[in-house]
Amino acid sequence: MVAGARTFSLEETFLSPQILNPPPTRHALLAFLLALAALLHIGTAGWGDLFDGTEGQFAGAARAMVETGQWLVPTNDSAPLLDTPPLAYWAIAVSYKAFGVSAAAARLPNALAAIGTVALTFLIAERLAGFWRGFAAGLIYLCSVGAFLPARTVGPDAICGFFVCAALYCVVRGYQHQKFRRLWFVVFWVCTALATLARGITPLLVLGGILLCLTILFREARLRFRPLFHWTNLLLFILLVGPWFLWTEQRFPGFLSRFLTGADAAPSLPRGQLLLLHFAWWCPAIFLVLPGLIFAPRTILRPNEVTFSDRLPICWLLVGLGVAFIFGDEFRAGLACAFALFAACAWERTSRPLRVAGIALALVAGLGAAAIIYFGPAIFGITTDPEIALSLRPLAQFVMASLLIFGAAAFFAVKQRGEITLVFALAAMVPAGCCLIEGRARVAPFFSLAEAAHYLNPHLGRSGEVIYEGSLRSGSSLSFYLEKKFFLVGQPPGFFERDDASRRKYLDEHFLLEAWDRSDPLYLIIDEGRVDYWRRLITERVHIYHQVTSCGSRVILSNQL
Repeated sequence: MVAGARTFSLEETFLSPQILNPPPTRHALLAFLLALAALLHIGTAGWGDLFDGTEGQFAGAARAMVETGQWLVPTNDSAPLLDTPPLAYWAIAVSYKAFGVSAAAARLPNALAAIGTVALTFLIAERLAGFWRGFAAGLIYLCSVGAFLPARTVGPDAICGFFVCAALYCVVRGYQHQKFRRLWFVVFWVCTALATLARGITPLLVLGGILLCLTILFREARLRFRPLFHWTNLLLFILLVGPWFLWTEQRFPGFLSRFLTGADAAPSLPRGQLLLLHFAWWCPAIFLVLPGLIFAPRTILRPNEVTFSDRLPICWLLVGLGVAFIFGDEFRAGLACAFALFAACAWERTSRPLRVAGIALALVAGLGAAAIIYFGPAIFGITTDPEIALSLRPLAQFVMASLLIFGAAAFFAVKQRGEITLVFALAAMVPAGCCLIEGRARVAPFFSLAEAAHYLNPHLGRSGEVIYEGSLRSGSSLSFYLEKKFFLVGQPPGFFERDDASRRKYLDEHFLLEAWDRSDPLYLIIDEGRVDYWRRLITERVHIYHQVTSCGSRVILSNQL
């Protein structure tokens, strides 16, 4: 009797990272990462109010979708929001439908996308260099500053980052296996289309640039990526992405030209600050690998051994940073996975003395940041409310203590396996990250109008109206927290607000002062720096001036006692 045995193909033998079933250790490591990611992202989804800007814009527009049933055009206080495609709005609206309208429900799609990105980071690194590399990369991604703050900010970044990672996972699978290659490349274009519907053309440029770099570097990539650009795949991408853009162009003539030129996008940061911001999101892992990159770059980069597994993260990083620098697009979540893959490889190849130096550097940087929060009461721009500034000090003390405890543990574990040392070196980011989230929640009154809306909702009644002095973006949280529409004063209408109904909410000061003397309740929200101006203007015209309350740096005036 002859026992049957499977015969492995040549491709499976030389190209597949593993031909045997993965051991239980692999499943345990992945389960640990997913459980920790769920705890950190879903467990903290309800902490703090939503901020003005991107958070209020997406949360408020998704709420309007649910209330009005108009799902094709996102709106904020009835103003069309066409600077970003609607996928992220749809995801938040679906969350509202399932769990009700709340800040936690608004953050839930981002939380799920972040958990999925952790899993994809593990899977990509595992395909490139084994499950221990996957564990290290997933841990670095999960325990970075960018995973705690930008990844939980309501908006398209985390969702787009998930689909970019999914697309590149399909690229890796298609590169390594001839079997199901065409299917993996079909899924790649589906993920690329969804990333484009979430964030615009930026993910398409990044993914295209990565594929171009890989085809230049590797002859195998040029041969194996040919099915990727089959006309059926390109047609599938157009069919998924094109309908919404074409429909919106017909509904709002001029949309495509403004969208492609970024005319309606939020102002971008200066290029230098943009790059520094990316490096800040990669803390603390960037400090752990920095000594190795400075003193032993050839050991880490291995310029004489050009392999697909080494060059993919580097191409991803360079292309992503290049697109961000050229177009002024932050694209934070899309690069976090790339850096995690690169840092995991760098940490694995770093010698023990340089690992010790990296741990010391990360510890000093973390203690320095905590000290700035503790000794600098003006941090985050909080100069008018010392109580909130003082409330951040216990959080800073807790961060310092956790850094010292886990930093010492990492020093003692440096002779152990590199992944074990990495666990101790990054473990301090779990309590530190929770403190970052809690600190963000405590400073929310200075960056959100949630408290103002909570005060106004029971006072408005049927005839009360709210007027906000400022841009629609700077007061976007009102569209989520306020229970009725509001007016804007001193602002021009948006480019696509061409009908009379949309333009009625834009008031001038003369019209507002005339309405101020009427019996209907009016509430004007202004910045505290504008109090003297409005006090003089109102008292000179109608002599009815009441400052009813203040919320952070905003002041609410009313014509009622």
